[in-house]
Amino acid sequence: MANNKAVKKKYMLCIDNGLSMGKASLVDPAGNIAGVVSFKTEVINNDGFSELDMELLSSRTLNAVKKVITENEVNSEDIIAVGNSGHGAGIYLVDNTGSPVRNAITSMDSRGENLIKNWKRDGIDFYKKVYTNMWNGQAIPLLYWIKKYEKESYDKTAKILFCKDWIKFKLTGQLTSDYTDTSNAGLVDLEIRDYDIEIYKKYGLSEIYEKLPKLKRSDEIIGYITKEAAIKTGLKEGTPVIGGLVDFIACLIGSGLNDTNAYSVVSGTWGINTAIKSKLTKSPEIMSTVLFPAENNFLAMDTSPNSAANLEWFLSGILEKSGYLNLERQQFYKKIDKELSRLDINRSSIFYFPFIYRSNLSQKMQGVIYGFNASHDLYNLIHAIYEGVVFLHLMHINNLKKGGINCNKVILSGGASNSKQWCQMFADVLNMEVVTTSSKEVGILGLAIYQALGMGIYKDLKEAINNMVRVKSIYKPDFKKNNIYMERFKEFKKIKKLLD
Repeated sequence: MANNKAVKKKYMLCIDNGLSMGKASLVDPAGNIAGVVSFKTEVINNDGFSELDMELLSSRTLNAVKKVITENEVNSEDIIAVGNSGHGAGIYLVDNTGSPVRNAITSMDSRGENLIKNWKRDGIDFYKKVYTNMWNGQAIPLLYWIKKYEKESYDKTAKILFCKDWIKFKLTGQLTSDYTDTSNAGLVDLEIRDYDIEIYKKYGLSEIYEKLPKLKRSDEIIGYITKEAAIKTGLKEGTPVIGGLVDFIACLIGSGLNDTNAYSVVSGTWGINTAIKSKLTKSPEIMSTVLFPAENNFLAMDTSPNSAANLEWFLSGILEKSGYLNLERQQFYKKIDKELSRLDINRSSIFYFPFIYRSNLSQKMQGVIYGFNASHDLYNLIHAIYEGVVFLHLMHINNLKKGGINCNKVILSGGASNSKQWCQMFADVLNMEVVTTSSKEVGILGLAIYQALGMGIYKDLKEAINNMVRVKSIYKPDFKKNNIYMERFKEFKKIKKLLD
């Protein structure tokens, strides 16, 4: 006699705290996303300072968790694990009671810029241990700034955390981090894969060694949902919580990157260009190298905070604020694709330089629209924004190539991957096959993959990706358009040199 009893579906609860949006989502072991609840991240930007209220962030996050469970009518007993990611770098400081010492500082902050310039001038460098060219949002310059200008906050600090670690602490009471976040922050000696007090001594910060969180693997159970967290979220007390990942690595894993043959290009707030490498090699041309969470590999990375955020700035900061954007966003995106498909790039004369935030690709240049005239309309300008963003990614990928990293295809994720015209432009400019995947939430999916690994559902990363990630589209490069774009790229670099 057949057993007609329904089999209960199991879920993993994934939390992603980005700089633009926070999300809580339910994902099954096959990679199907059952529901997503999003909320805005309230970042406080003021004259180069970029901060956020830690308690507000955690409150909104826990509320989103409760909401996604309630809205999808999921029994908390059917949630087998919880995992999270968060924006990389910045710092989240807590005192010996676990309370915030001050506002968190985000990766978009530039208060450490002059410190880094002075250290470079004086020949103080930590590249040989961390394989990273220091940048503003990393822990060392931010902590030094706080020690110098906010000594009371510095002295009150008991633990130095990152975004996802703060949320995990609110869920479990455990103060831990993982290898992806800490290596991205420049706190780990990549050769020994551990903290190294010699790094901190060099910058007069040796005391932070005792304040660093325990290092855990991304697929390791680091704690369990506490009674207090269960009440606030609707999760079951005792549910295991997995170590998690920095957000950009969650995105590239969720988009299917697992070998050395492809670049991962994330075009979101940040333009993140990465590739997996099996050996650690010194390549100063590359902005940074971080620890990859699988098979003792490394991830070479060249990035800046100036990618698809340029389109969002233009739509929100210019069109919507001026009252000129009347269409619903998804309708407008479709209209953009339709209008851009009609444009002749041979006749394009506008160049857009997407440096709305500080970038390692520019000395002093900020955003510039160059070469427009009375014949141009809104869509000519949007085409130039698309092109300028892709040119920026090309510059980053060229840096990876200078460091000896050559791949034959691109896996594209982030906001730009939702536009067919933008995807095709990436293929034509980069002169490589561009692959997108079906999930609109690749960061969430990457988290789910590591939860599935932590719970023993799949034996390794390759098997998990094969079962959970699905290819959506493949874009082939157009040789003729590549020739046109390369001529325009030469002009782009020439104008940039004059203006920078």
